Amino acid sequence: MGRKALSFLPLQWKESRFIMGQVVRGGEQFETAIAADYRGQIIRRGIDSGEVDAFARKRVSEPYTLFDSTMRYNKRPEIWNETIVGSGTSEHNIYQSSVVMSTTTASGDSVLRRTRRRFPYQPGKSLLTVQSFAGSVPASGLVQEVGLFDDDNGIMLRASGTTVQFVVRGKYSGVVTENAINQSEWNIDTAPWLDLSKANIFVADLEWLGAGRVRCGFMLDGEYYYCHEFLHANNIEQVYMTSAVLPQSYRIANVDTTASGATLTQICGTVMSEGGYEPYGEVYTVSPSIGSIPNTSGERIVAGIRMASGRTDNVIIPVKVDLVTEDNTTIKWRLRRNPTTSGVTWLASDNGRGNVETTSAGTIGSGGTIVNAGLYFSAGSVAINVQDGLSLSLGVNTNNVSDELFLTVTSSGNAKATGMLGWIETL
Repeated sequence: MGRKALSFLPLQWKESRFIMGQVVRGGEQFETAIAADYRGQIIRRGIDSGEVDAFARKRVSEPYTLFDSTMRYNKRPEIWNETIVGSGTSEHNIYQSSVVMSTTTASGDSVLRRTRRRFPYQPGKSLLTVQSFAGSVPASGLVQEVGLFDDDNGIMLRASGTTVQFVVRGKYSGVVTENAINQSEWNIDTAPWLDLSKANIFVADLEWLGAGRVRCGFMLDGEYYYCHEFLHANNIEQVYMTSAVLPQSYRIANVDTTASGATLTQICGTVMSEGGYEPYGEVYTVSPSIGSIPNTSGERIVAGIRMASGRTDNVIIPVKVDLVTEDNTTIKWRLRRNPTTSGVTWLASDNGRGNVETTSAGTIGSGGTIVNAGLYFSAGSVAINVQDGLSLSLGVNTNNVSDELFLTVTSSGNAKATGMLGWIETL
């Protein structure tokens, strides 16, 4: 017994406030009164509407922003990776605060833009992705994709040739498998009004838990218009994807020669945890030996972390910095991301989990980005709040190599100083 789409029979009532509808369940048809607004558009209610989240809980204005992206002045390379193949191009449009991803007619052209970081999913909380874009008219040989996905797992809107689809991708069997549902088969709204060549807002929310629900649709006139839901509980024999900890992605590709060039414009996006977000778990740390604290001459590394190879699909969140000096000389501490270094040796973290590699010595050469800093003397701890910790979480480059984050100390004299860096692992 499956859920069927509603069919509607409009009545000529004043201002179109009510219409009659028919609900089909288990081969039986039921009449029902359905409300409409002053424009005659159906007011959606219940578990398929935007008034509830992926867990069917009433939505209130308390989403927790895990990530947001706007591109007013540039392509934000500190947030987004970019991979271009063939004659594909990617250009920032400062007047439209967007990135125009383009292909020629040549087979093999592609442009992929994907966030450096992944975003944490907490069981029991709805994970919501919202992404605006403007595509090209679907055409033979052309693929356009927008969603929360990587090469192995994810949820996306896809125009494959002339067919528009919602897709759930999973590597639950060790091989990438896709459940692609064509627009004509969407089970909530087949969206005959959809025009991918216009600016649109793709939305999807999910409950993972291995067997949860996924809803896909669009935001129109300030309202969620869900078009299809993937129902997994009691319907599948395994998880529907390996992990819900995923990056946002935009992709345009020619899988064959096309009749003309095409563009996919990336505009804006956000990822939210509905119902808040509370990182939890053991706080792991790295620091030098305190048996002999060296003099600080120049900028010196006292702690560093990076994701281990093969474990870069994780979310590693820095949560605290501890500092100490042997006298009251003021020191400057910094958190540096991806500088050039010397004298650094990476070892597996002693927590035994295999997710993170650490270092506790070395010097800074040049480059990188200072992502936090402060002045200190004596001894104490600097707490990193949740939002700052999420923004400092480790990402990857286009080759899936982890960011490196270092805690350093320096002083104007020869102060003896050291420190400790603490982090949480979400997977």
